[in-house]
Amino acid sequence: DARQELNINISMLITDRVCGAVARAQKNGIPHVLLRRSTGSSDLFSEFNQHLPECVDLIVLAGFMPIIPSYLCELWRGKIINTHPSLLPKYGGLGMYGVKVQEAVMRANEEYAGCTVHYVEAGVDEGRVILQKAIKVDYDETPWQLGGRIFLEENRLLVDAIRLLVKRKIHF
Repeated sequence: DARQELNINISMLITDRVCGAVARAQKNGIPHVLLRRSTGSSDLFSEFNQHLPECVDLIVLAGFMPIIPSYLCELWRGKIINTHPSLLPKYGGLGMYGVKVQEAVMRANEEYAGCTVHYVEAGVDEGRVILQKAIKVDYDETPWQLGGRIFLEENRLLVDAIRLLVKRKIHF
């Protein structure tokens, strides 16, 4: 939605499942590839890499859940970013996704929850932080409700992070 404002071109949408992004890509004339999840993970990522145009400046993982293998992290070093629904390094790593993150935040009685946009490295959720946004935890909410508020912040933060990277021409 912000591509005109950011003056960027989205050359390809690659998904591992049918999702809302597919309809948005079709509406905006963005090519789309649906990876075959039935193949093994090495085949999945081989297919992923085959579909990436050579001139890619930035790979944005937004809702893409499979763990990127280290060889792709190295091949595309500094060009892959991801969002995460916590204030990393807290509540990151294997198994920490979706509502599980907010359940952990609330179990720990944290005052703040939030989201992070970070570079992707071989270690899950261990890449350098680009931007973070903290929000106050409201204990009258369920973890799902907190997660919904954080999801909205993640969407805004992702645009802000891309804007920052374009402005600074970091890794472009």
